[in-house]
Amino acid sequence: MTERTPGQPVGEPQNPLLVAVLATIVLGVVKLAVAIVSGSTAVLASATDSLTDAAVSGLNLWTMRQAAMPADDGHPYGHGKAEALASLAQALVLAGLVVGIAYTAGTHLLTAVTTPISAAPAIAAMLFSMAGSFGISTFLSRAATRTGSLVLRSDAVHYRMDLYTGAAVLLGLVITLVTGEARADAVASLLVCGLMAKDVLGLLRDAVGELMDRPLPDEERAVVEGVLDSFAASIVGWHDLRTRRAGPSRFAQVHLVLPADMRLIDAHALAHEVERAVAAALPGLQVLVHVDAEGAPDDD
Repeated sequence: MTERTPGQPVGEPQNPLLVAVLATIVLGVVKLAVAIVSGSTAVLASATDSLTDAAVSGLNLWTMRQAAMPADDGHPYGHGKAEALASLAQALVLAGLVVGIAYTAGTHLLTAVTTPISAAPAIAAMLFSMAGSFGISTFLSRAATRTGSLVLRSDAVHYRMDLYTGAAVLLGLVITLVTGEARADAVASLLVCGLMAKDVLGLLRDAVGELMDRPLPDEERAVVEGVLDSFAASIVGWHDLRTRRAGPSRFAQVHLVLPADMRLIDAHALAHEVERAVAAALPGLQVLVHVDAEGAPDDD
């Protein structure tokens, strides 16, 4: 079996998340100051949301460090699934927020509750918040793509949802200010809830899939298959390729069919050569090769 340090992440996701935590604290503090000066309850709520986001991201940072811990006697395959558990918990929290926002917006739409109109500093604060949320979400999305971290992707979605919410608040304020229509904010919020719900469902699907040992993406499996096929001249064939991931760790196992008269030492060396080749094609992948003799009964 080709080994690396158990639980070692594909990239280094902790630093991007730490940057997100610090940036979100700055956003929250700035909006809190503007809310106090302007008296805007909308900006105050947005400030509270940003500071809550910073706390959630801080928890995710701790979770990712747990996921990167090496394997031990109680966790021989590492702690990688801590990421999926954290992502699932965050998705459930976000789902609750979506339901809460939709309920509040629906109530306002039916009762025509007057939406408070913020002053210019409040609108400026929302623009600042949206720019910050966009920057943080983009930063985390790129880091998630680079490292393959599900928690980073979850946090990126969370900040993108903040961008949607901020846009809804701002749109509602502007429309209400221009037209006097108090229900504009509620309509915008309901539209945004639809976009948020789509993202949350995607997070839930990915988190549950990882916890249920869903295989690696088709493009990564194709890379493994290509490496195995490249050994066609040395092996009789291969079968039962299985893959999965657990947070930053990825695993693959496969059966190689070798000539029945091949010496054990040669079969052992060839198996290790295949393992090294597959691991080199997908850095960070832990590979296990099982050797079958040609003509031997299948032991499935």
